[in-house]
Amino acid sequence: MSASDPGSLVPAVTRAVAILDTLGEAEGRPLSVSEMARALGLPKSSTGNLCASLEAAGMITRNGTGFTLGRKLVELGGRYLSTVDQLRDFYDLCRRSTYISRETARVAVLDGLDVLYLGRYDGTQPLRLTANIGDRFPANCTATGKAILSALDPAVAEDRLRSRPLPALSERSITSVPALLADLKLTRERGYAVDDEETTAGILCLAVPVRGFRTDSAPFAISVTTLKARLDDEFREALLKDLRTIAAGLENPMLPQAPTGTR
Repeated sequence: MSASDPGSLVPAVTRAVAILDTLGEAEGRPLSVSEMARALGLPKSSTGNLCASLEAAGMITRNGTGFTLGRKLVELGGRYLSTVDQLRDFYDLCRRSTYISRETARVAVLDGLDVLYLGRYDGTQPLRLTANIGDRFPANCTATGKAILSALDPAVAEDRLRSRPLPALSERSITSVPALLADLKLTRERGYAVDDEETTAGILCLAVPVRGFRTDSAPFAISVTTLKARLDDEFREALLKDLRTIAAGLENPMLPQAPTGTR
């Protein structure tokens, strides 16, 4: 239904939402009443009245000769996000996945140069040798850690990595900063991180970052763990497809969608 549709049950509400949508599409560029009226096919006078009401409610704010979205929307968005339980969703999405429903999956947050595991899903074929909820592991040795580090600005990641020596958990752990930076570059290019026996011999882990998990500033990642001997190319692609689907379901719904093919 268009903003000017006279059949709207509550035309003022419909038009007010249309104004908010129009300002959102402007991506921060102030729009005048005249511009919004033309874009929506509304009379300038009624558009001006609606803008005055939205401004009074804090939904939009005056910016020079035009308007932009207001802080009240951030407040409402935050309250909405507080009702979203991503850990519950993580378990539900894992359970519904075709392949990860059978495996061991985890969600982790970066804390300094460690990853802290917040959730662990055990499927029908769980691995008991992997990290549990509340465990910490060096980020440089884990797929979740490398996925999160790859999502940081490269300069920020490099500065953080040079703050202390990188520990090893196995003979395959990456403990050289230049080598790890090269691994993170590859991770960004392909869209996922790999722990190839870098934590535990015989165990391989795949992970992807999650954009804007909850409302916290700390970045997150989700992973799936399997025996390396089981992982052929077809199985790898199937697990990655499931991981990306779960990540999309967990991302902050207030963020713009990532362009197709960038995950």
